[in-house]
Amino acid sequence: MKIAVMGGDGFIGWPTSLHLSDAGHEIHIVDNLSRRWIDTELGVQSLTPMDSIQERTRIWHAETGRRIHFHLIDLAKDYEILKQWLADEKPDAIIHFAEQRAAPTR
Repeated sequence: MKIAVMGGDGFIGWPTSLHLSDAGHEIHIVDNLSRRWIDTELGVQSLTPMDSIQERTRIWHAETGRRIHFHLIDLAKDYEILKQWLADEKPDAIIHFAEQRAAPTR
């Protein structure tokens, strides 16, 4: 099954992608990497160091022989690109974890 994981670079999206890939599905991560850009802009980093999505997918392939495909698309801004990607790739399922994290400032 071809599955698109929107927000697949995130806290929930990445392990979901790994699990589904391990189960034999063809995984396509669609993410704008905004979480990484926000951290860079604010000069902060995750408590758990994270490799780039390219490095993560490379390691996954080296360890398992399975590929996870990555597509840099902003779901909120790149409508035409997303629409064309969906028409070209025709995923069987879409899992949506693409959201902005937010927490109260107080």
